[in-house]
Amino acid sequence: MKKQLIFSMILSTILCTSCEKEIDLNVDVVNYGTSFGMCVGPCRKELNFVNNEVSFTVFTTEGRGAMGGVPKTFKESLGKDFQKSLTKNLDYKAFKQLNETIGCPDCADGGAEWVEIISGDTKHRVTFEYGKSPKEIDALVTILREKKAYFEQKYLK
Repeated sequence: MKKQLIFSMILSTILCTSCEKEIDLNVDVVNYGTSFGMCVGPCRKELNFVNNEVSFTVFTTEGRGAMGGVPKTFKESLGKDFQKSLTKNLDYKAFKQLNETIGCPDCADGGAEWVEIISGDTKHRVTFEYGKSPKEIDALVTILREKKAYFEQKYLK
């Protein structure tokens, strides 16, 4: 009996430590964006991740937030590596616990960033000061910023 107990403890320890972190993720949509309120030009940019596709939309303003012109949208398919990276770096439980507004986004025209996740009937959006992502979602925001920079380099030059 004693040997069985020891064997069971060793086996359970090995099994628990060798498993990768399980991801309980039922996310339908991930949205990310940046904006600058006192800006003229392409001041608001948004990424929308749905299924296997990402769209990048650029909104132009004429100053003091007044929209000007028709937004431009660019779409691409998402690679499986990017999708894995996105889900791997998303701690949905921690994200849902964040306040909707962190710091003073877009105060003194410092800009704002936001991440919104839609899962079924649940939608949670976190807005924070530009360049100052909360530590709970820092890895996710880094990936989203990189994808935004990719679109800016490809389509806005």
